[in-house]
Parts: sequence; C-alpha cells; structure tokens
Amino acid sequence: MNPNYVYTITLYNRIRAADTKDRKEKWIRTVISGCFYKAQVNTVLTTQATVSNTYTVRIPKDSRYLSYPEFLKNPAGHFTVSMDDIVVVGICQEEITGADGHAATQLLTRNKPSAFKVTAFSDNTNHLTNKHYRLGG
Repeated sequence: MNPNYVYTITLYNRIRAADTKDRKEKWIRTVISGCFYKAQVNTVLTTQATVSNTYTVRIPKDSRYLSYPEFLKNPAGHFTVSMDDIVVVGICQEEITGADGHAATQLLTRNKPSAFKVTAFSDNTNHLTNKHYRLGG
C-alpha cells in the first residue's frame, strides 16, 4: 500500500438524462477510502493575475469499478468515472437531487476548495505496479 494513499473521497457519478428512463439527470454517491489527493494553486501573471486550482485523485484498482455502460446496467455497490462527475475530499453526506439547494453546482460551491468537477480521467490499471484510476480537475 502506498503511504500517500490516505484520503477518503466522495465520488458523485452523473447519470446523463439521455441514459435514464424519465430523462432526468441522476447522481449516485460513493465513498472511497485509501485514495491519493493533491491540490495545487496555479498563478499566471499577465496584465492581470489569474489563479486556478488543479486537482489530482488516484483511486487504487477496485473491483467495484465499472465502465459507464456497465455501471448503467448495475450501479448498486459500484462506481464509474466520467467527465463532469464530482469529487469531494472526505465523507460528504449530501445528495444531489436537483431540488433547490441540492444541485451539483451548489454542492461544488459549498465544498470548495476541497471539491472539483472531473475534467480528465485515465485508467492506469494495466500498469505493472501501482494500478489506479486517475481523476483530474
């Protein structure tokens, strides 16, 4: 076990409206322990200063992981990773329902700077060692 994999994250998987029977977006929450997490503040100086955060999470290879199409068939007890999913560092009990106060953007805002939207994903489980899923944002 890598000694840097000490974080617990809450992963919110977005099921696209086009993939649901009622054509409404749905979110499924999964808590995952034993992850790596890194946040970096980037400052770019031009005519004005621009500050942005870069996030990296690595989840060790996990039998609960399914590809998005497989996850749609069997989400209970599983997780996937797709663009626009949300990661919150720590255990987050909030549910994303779309109701007032429970939208994805509101959850992100309430949990910043320890939350991000997934903008990059790679499945590194074919490596010889340190098999993991890498999420970036």
